[in-house]
Amino acid sequence: MLRSISRYFSRLIPFLFFIVHCSFSQQNIPPLQQEAILLSKVLEKNHYQPKQLDEKLSRQIILKFIDLLDPDHVYFKAPDVEAILLYSTSLPDEINGKSWKFLPQVTALYKQRLLQADKMSSELLQKPFTFLASETITLNIEDNLDFAATDKDYILRWQKWLKYQTLQQLVNLYDQKNISAPDKGAQVLSKEPAMRQKVQLIQKRAIKRILEHPSGFESYIASLFFRAYSASFDPHTVYLSKADRDRFEAALSTESLSFGIDLDEKDNGDIEIARVTPGGPAWKSNELHKGDVLTALKWQGKDETDLAGADIDEVETILETSATGKLEITVRKSNGGLQTVSLLKEKIRADENIVKSFILKGDKKIGYISLPGFYTEWENSSSQGCANDVAKEIVKLKHENIEGLILDIRFNGGGSLTEGINLAGIFINEGPLCVIHDRGTKPSVLKDNNRGTIYDGPLVVMVNGQSASASEILAATLQDYNRAVIVGSPTFGKSTGQVILPLDTSHIHPVNRVKPNLQAGYAKVTVSKLYRITGTSAQLKGVKPDVVLPDIYQNFYHRESMYPFALTSDSVARKIYYTALPALPITSLSQKSADRIGSHPAFATVKKLNEIQPDFFKETSQTIPLELTYFKTRASEMYNWYEAIEKVREKKTEIYTVENTNSDKELLRMDSYGKELNDHTLQSIQHSFYIEESYKIIGDLILLQRNK
Repeated sequence: MLRSISRYFSRLIPFLFFIVHCSFSQQNIPPLQQEAILLSKVLEKNHYQPKQLDEKLSRQIILKFIDLLDPDHVYFKAPDVEAILLYSTSLPDEINGKSWKFLPQVTALYKQRLLQADKMSSELLQKPFTFLASETITLNIEDNLDFAATDKDYILRWQKWLKYQTLQQLVNLYDQKNISAPDKGAQVLSKEPAMRQKVQLIQKRAIKRILEHPSGFESYIASLFFRAYSASFDPHTVYLSKADRDRFEAALSTESLSFGIDLDEKDNGDIEIARVTPGGPAWKSNELHKGDVLTALKWQGKDETDLAGADIDEVETILETSATGKLEITVRKSNGGLQTVSLLKEKIRADENIVKSFILKGDKKIGYISLPGFYTEWENSSSQGCANDVAKEIVKLKHENIEGLILDIRFNGGGSLTEGINLAGIFINEGPLCVIHDRGTKPSVLKDNNRGTIYDGPLVVMVNGQSASASEILAATLQDYNRAVIVGSPTFGKSTGQVILPLDTSHIHPVNRVKPNLQAGYAKVTVSKLYRITGTSAQLKGVKPDVVLPDIYQNFYHRESMYPFALTSDSVARKIYYTALPALPITSLSQKSADRIGSHPAFATVKKLNEIQPDFFKETSQTIPLELTYFKTRASEMYNWYEAIEKVREKKTEIYTVENTNSDKELLRMDSYGKELNDHTLQSIQHSFYIEESYKIIGDLILLQRNK
């Protein structure tokens, strides 16, 4: 079989360098193979549920690798994929150091296909496109093996792909509100030459970004293979190149002015927010979140820069253009909508208060704290993390004589488990908080050993489908103790813990013939599972709220259960003794909330929008006609859908006003930019019908507990 593979590649790529069979002494193992061996050994030794690399797993890894290289299935041809998949039988031996043919041959083939696509797309984009209803394209193909079978099919697939991109650019030019009007057709088509040119620029930049990757082409392709290998263990085990790690560390520096966002270049070329730095301008705005995709940047007084096709280095260069000007950052949210946020750079200080509290002042005085992430001050042992900051804000709120507290952890993707545990301890007197199970050990209980609480009054915790990991541990613990009413929608469903390990021999058993590689990367490895104090797990299932609210984003969330290779949900048999508080009046609270929601215009709109989700959100298996009318109609439907969402946010609540604490008011008098951000946050809270309903729920809780 290997002979037939070699014949395919040698016929296709005459210049390809074949690694000959030789004695694999230490000095003869190529650096990238050394890194593959190190990655394999680190995962084998440290992963919670390691897998045996056999032919079946090798095939899954190779399919994922192909998908990372060619997510739209336009570069490779069907015979390419068939030949690559033949390596499923020999890949385990290659990872064990016996040979090294797979990665060099795929890398060379991929380079040839990129150059071919660059030349062909340039030629196809020289001629005007005609858009006919009879011509269709299928995107996000679910069948991993659906590639062009012949050269003729290959050209046709590229022609359709470029037409699709051109149509996308055409409709993006115009006001989406009126784009479906009949007289808009000719106006839109008049821009076809310019948009073809733009698509050519995007395509060339995309290919150039791969071929001239800062890490080097071969190293970049190897990193994708390592990511595919890691992802076969579970969704949260990730390979990080040294450059990725260096960029992450640089983003944590507090020595320079920053917007407080850490960027990542996704496999499809999108520039995504990978992290929002606690205390930074983006964090304070509460409008930029992990997973948002940057689409445009505009410095004050300058022209807007479209980021289509831009790589991460270009984007970071633009972000460094000025230290003092205001920047408009346009992002595409997880629901597909666009949002523009204006920010100024700030020096991020370790001693800065990065959690802010507010007072909802109506018939009851309720404290409100939003916590978008469980940070721990960047692993600085001399600093305090989010639990300490939340505690400080609660003390401020208690001085304001609040009657109840709302803790908002929606869109909180987790972070430091220690901080999550410490935060739970703020609200619980003492006792077990969760169970952690590391590979090869007995489950152990994580406890709150500090007797007493900082806040013991009525508590509501807001969650949604993006509340994950440490957020879920916090919500589950407070729910199991009957300490808080959990409000919102089911959480993400991630109950695993990870650590970042360097790929060196200190984290593996001795590796024969492999010497330490100082340029090797890192692996974020899943090393544990987390359980509730009841012994059950939120893995895959998430935490079910006590009071369910219709979720405007329910059709957009990617939950843990949707990911391939996600670890299963199970339970631990260990008996855990804890003393729950008296049961909360959940049934009464749920019924009262349901009655209000049934007559609330905003929630009625949310339910309707969730029921009439437009087809464009279901494109995974949809065949799309390549003609202008369809794209105009789709753009108009998208506009109307998002416009409906914005309208439900226009009405501000009349049942309370949102105020700062007295201590914050004093600080804001001396900070004009901070006041600008604060005013925006006040308005955002004032217009949130989710926070409004949470306010009513905690009001019901206070009354029910008083009347017991």
